[in-house]
Amino acid sequence: MESVEFMHAVMRKTAHLTEYFILSVFLLHALRSGRRGWQLRWALWAIVIAAGYASLDEFHQSFVPSRTASPWDALLDTAGASIAQASGWIWCRWRKAVTGD
Repeated sequence: MESVEFMHAVMRKTAHLTEYFILSVFLLHALRSGRRGWQLRWALWAIVIAAGYASLDEFHQSFVPSRTASPWDALLDTAGASIAQASGWIWCRWRKAVTGD
């Protein structure tokens, strides 16, 4: 039974990470406003917005009887957003090196 509970917890935490990774990618796309590439200020704003949303979501969960609020979940969500931006930076550097743009 413990292994099932452990796997359930791992899946939930992985979902947190994945959801905010995707949100951060979408936020960067929106912040770029049609421009190409990757800029630090866009990435930082995407992370800040995602972190703010994660914090508000956890705050909201504190009022829902069937849910528990956890600052660790907000931190995990922010990590997902940060990983997305770091991945975008690596991707753009690699693409620039390969294509010479």
